[in-house]
Amino acid sequence: MYTKIISIFCAVISLMALTSCASYQPNYSHSPDSGPVYNFDNGNAADFTIIKDIEYVSADWPQALTADLYLPKQRPAAVQDVPVVLMVHGGGWSGRSRADMNSTAKKLTKQGYAVFNISYRFAPEFIYPAHIQDLQLALLWLQNNAIQYQLDLNRVNAWGYSSGAHLVALLASAKPGTAQTLDLSPPLPKILAVVAGGIPADLSQYSHSPIVIPFLGVKRDDNPQLYKEASPITHISADTPPMFLYHGKLDRLVEKEQSINYYNALRKAGVPAELYLHRLWGHLAMFLFGWDAENKGIDFLNHYNYQALDHSAKS
Repeated sequence: MYTKIISIFCAVISLMALTSCASYQPNYSHSPDSGPVYNFDNGNAADFTIIKDIEYVSADWPQALTADLYLPKQRPAAVQDVPVVLMVHGGGWSGRSRADMNSTAKKLTKQGYAVFNISYRFAPEFIYPAHIQDLQLALLWLQNNAIQYQLDLNRVNAWGYSSGAHLVALLASAKPGTAQTLDLSPPLPKILAVVAGGIPADLSQYSHSPIVIPFLGVKRDDNPQLYKEASPITHISADTPPMFLYHGKLDRLVEKEQSINYYNALRKAGVPAELYLHRLWGHLAMFLFGWDAENKGIDFLNHYNYQALDHSAKS
């Protein structure tokens, strides 16, 4: 009986996902062939390998941090280096696990991407900018190991959900020499494109949040400038990479206006951006059942990674 109820529930959820309307605002034209980057998906798990528990920080870092590297087994003869996605999980900057992103990582790998799915330090033990600096060291690891794993450093992308979306968007717009960034040399690879779901893009909108305060270590009214500094919406510039944003309209944890306002600010600055809003889902449901949004996010990455590959071939 219990199994039957679960089956019915899953069927209803699937039907809702397929039949519900979502508002979607594309702002670029796909090239005719912009499907999977290499299209390795034949339903076989052996299409990719996973190197687990890579320690990507130095021994003297305040906390040992690990990641899983997903690699496509097949590679086109003409293009040995594959694009890579830095994958960052959510959890209010204070919990959850990179295992949350495993299914998305596998989906991307079957499409021809390498994926670096990372763990990072948590609040309140570690406050901002610790988390963003962990992501920078993940980029540094990719840079230092690109030759060994045949990664294309001209096609480094980022994907995150919730607080993970905040971190990848902030990473993509952070300027060297600021309080957010480590003093690293040579410069880190630039992020080519970003997919961000359920993003808290403007932390200054949260005056008494029990989630944001432990992340920043202070209430907004006691340090409003810090709240602005830690917000991706503050750092939009001509150098901000293309962004695909998706959000549930019923999200009560991170309001849909966070993505809407961020999208509008990106477009105003001339940054290519797309926004996908689902009319039924809240924060957790968008993460669990947002398959169509994920597929459109992959389309978005494919477009810009094809574009970068084509530009590289011509130069």
